[in-house]
Amino acid sequence: MRNIVASSAVAVHDFAIGSPDRFGSLSDMNTVRANPFTEHPAAVGETYLAHLRTAAGFGFQMVFAGVACLVHALLPFLFVRTGSDCICRLYERMQARRRGR
Repeated sequence: MRNIVASSAVAVHDFAIGSPDRFGSLSDMNTVRANPFTEHPAAVGETYLAHLRTAAGFGFQMVFAGVACLVHALLPFLFVRTGSDCICRLYERMQARRRGR
């Protein structure tokens, strides 16, 4: 089964989506694996705290834009472009970060 959410082979993701035959024997499960708290941040060139700050910033902006979209659904004259502007801004930031690596 392919994980479409996270492309790295993080132990937590493997456990959550993998079938039992992917893990092998019980002795294989006792081997030391990469730290799931630092593996992905390191893969994107960040420390854990830098990744926390960046991801939380993206998340808070998406929550704010989501609330604005819900208000807009009820009162269409408010927050007319807030959701789409946030999506465009976050997409541009993410693309710039990828180009910077």
